[in-house]
Amino acid sequence: MSLEDALREEYPSEAEALIASLDDPRTHALVLHPKKMEDDRFLSLFPKVKKHPFVPHAYLYDPADYDFGKSFLYDVGAFSIQDASSMMVPFLLDPKPGERLLDLCAAPGGKTILSSFLMEDEGLILANDISFPRAKTLSSAVERMGRGNIIVNSSDFSFSAPSFEGFFDKILLDAPCSGSAMARKNEEARKEWSPAKVHRCALEQAALLDLCATMLRPGGILAYSTCSFSREENEEQILAFLARHEDFYPVKAPIDSPLFYHDAMLMEGIHFLPHLFPGEGQYLILLQKKGESSRKEFLPKKDPLARKYAAFLASFGLENRENLSSRGKFYSLSEPFPLDKLNTLRLGVKLFELRDIYFPDHALARYLGPEHSIPLDEKNARAYLRGETFPLAGAEGFRIVSYGGLNLGWVKIVKGVAKNHYPKGLRHAYETLNSSR
Repeated sequence: MSLEDALREEYPSEAEALIASLDDPRTHALVLHPKKMEDDRFLSLFPKVKKHPFVPHAYLYDPADYDFGKSFLYDVGAFSIQDASSMMVPFLLDPKPGERLLDLCAAPGGKTILSSFLMEDEGLILANDISFPRAKTLSSAVERMGRGNIIVNSSDFSFSAPSFEGFFDKILLDAPCSGSAMARKNEEARKEWSPAKVHRCALEQAALLDLCATMLRPGGILAYSTCSFSREENEEQILAFLARHEDFYPVKAPIDSPLFYHDAMLMEGIHFLPHLFPGEGQYLILLQKKGESSRKEFLPKKDPLARKYAAFLASFGLENRENLSSRGKFYSLSEPFPLDKLNTLRLGVKLFELRDIYFPDHALARYLGPEHSIPLDEKNARAYLRGETFPLAGAEGFRIVSYGGLNLGWVKIVKGVAKNHYPKGLRHAYETLNSSR
């Protein structure tokens, strides 16, 4: 059976429009970092973008107008490029400041980043991907966007789930799937689709859902999503889960719209179909666990290094965070968290490596606001981003430099000269610092 035949079978009233939409150009979207780029400023720079129909600070754009992925503003974390329909998953899950969220299959990180925005960098997100290379990509995205409430992890939760029983307020499971909704973005996804692949993915999804059931606290919400159009991975998957877990029930999303498609098999679920919704395609359903439970609190680790570096922490307003060492690095995390069962790559904000020679980490510059920086003019900003030294007045030592209210990174001022500490892998000669190119 071809993908087109499967769509005609499962979406009889929508199939032809849906199939035709798979040959349309893909959509492109981004969401602004709310503390780095104001909407009015963004719209003044890029007037051809269109507002996302639901997600605040999010915009649709045509890459013929703006090449945002190769821009200075992207590289310094002013926005995150994400699919417009996938944004709806964290938006409708609506994680709140102070909650604990597990993003179980988090890479490449778009849903994690948007969740962190919605949580205003408070509470805690455990962003996991079982693939270590994918988790490294996720960690890079978290650093670029300057987030401080995310633990990046690479663990197989089939072993660790019992240690987190009833622990999380919300869980986001964007499950591995057959990828039929990636057909416009990736022609190979369309060619490789098969009923056998759907079935293999459905088996993995069921196992992951059962793990989530263990780790969600009573009263918590699980968001299950796929980028698949197949009922076996969506409605049928969830009905089987509900039959296994009588302590769960589906809940309606807080909003509805003619842009959403609901299958009569399970009306609480939402399909963001590309001929109806401006995105590549996504399925989402919210599931609530019956009952209520109180939040379990953890005492701070009281790492002795936090006392040693108390003045450093206080100078950046970090003294009330969970500041701790791990694997030769010193981090600042939004709140205490049990780490002994995890394989972590990043604990909030990396501050520095524990070496004889001290260098503050680039991640700290991306996390802090411009009030901690020395503003540069465009000439010196461009020199800095190319990795060059330049004259700079200011107190000697390590200082953050910024341009246009956006932190760039660290310099070390020695005798009126800024010694460049911008990471070599990020250095770039931009055509301009105020456009999408």
